[in-house]
Amino acid sequence: MNKIIILIIFMAFTPCAHAKGTNITIQIIMDDSGVLINPSEADQYKMQFLLHIKRLVRKRKFSTAHIDVISSSIGRTVWSGTPSDLKRKAARALALVNAVKSIPQNCNNLSGAFNELASNLRALKRQGYRAAHVIVFSSLIHTPRPCTKTTKITLPQLPPVKGNINKALTSFKGIRSIDFYWVSPHQMLGWEEFLSPTLLWADQHDTRFNLRDIERSKFSLQRALKLEAPK
Repeated sequence: MNKIIILIIFMAFTPCAHAKGTNITIQIIMDDSGVLINPSEADQYKMQFLLHIKRLVRKRKFSTAHIDVISSSIGRTVWSGTPSDLKRKAARALALVNAVKSIPQNCNNLSGAFNELASNLRALKRQGYRAAHVIVFSSLIHTPRPCTKTTKITLPQLPPVKGNINKALTSFKGIRSIDFYWVSPHQMLGWEEFLSPTLLWADQHDTRFNLRDIERSKFSLQRALKLEAPK
């Protein structure tokens, strides 16, 4: 009997997986704009990506990881939760699916999206999070504000001058990986050069960095996400 009581007390007060899991955040910027390349196909791969996120529930340290999903069109967090929410709460999973769908009339506010990322990371750092993974699913095409049906987009296009995207991506030393998916082939060269300060920072902090065009994204998203938990 005494052994059973001790076991119950141990289970109740040992932080175990939940406490360790909450040390991790996954920050996702999702392109839901009208300038996303091949939007119908992109939406299919978004679902493949969300399936990978859902499967993180199988990993003890990731099952309760904090997830924020940021809309690139409005530049705000539109969903927050955990892999466990996606696995066990159908309504929450459906809300996320609806939140990431591409909408043809949506503008794209990349500056606002990366500002929101920086804000989220600052808040989570204050809360004691030690590790972050940043994932950007976007063609990296910014639309001027305000934009209308007649707004003209010429590619290749320079990255937005407003906001400090490199600072947002290097503001938290606990970032373990930075992954870009679905980048327009026309935007690859310009963004590779633009993100060179982030790449240098990533090399110095042992952070994995990948900038993938559409074809490389398809290949990568057919495989499991490579996310490392803090030791």
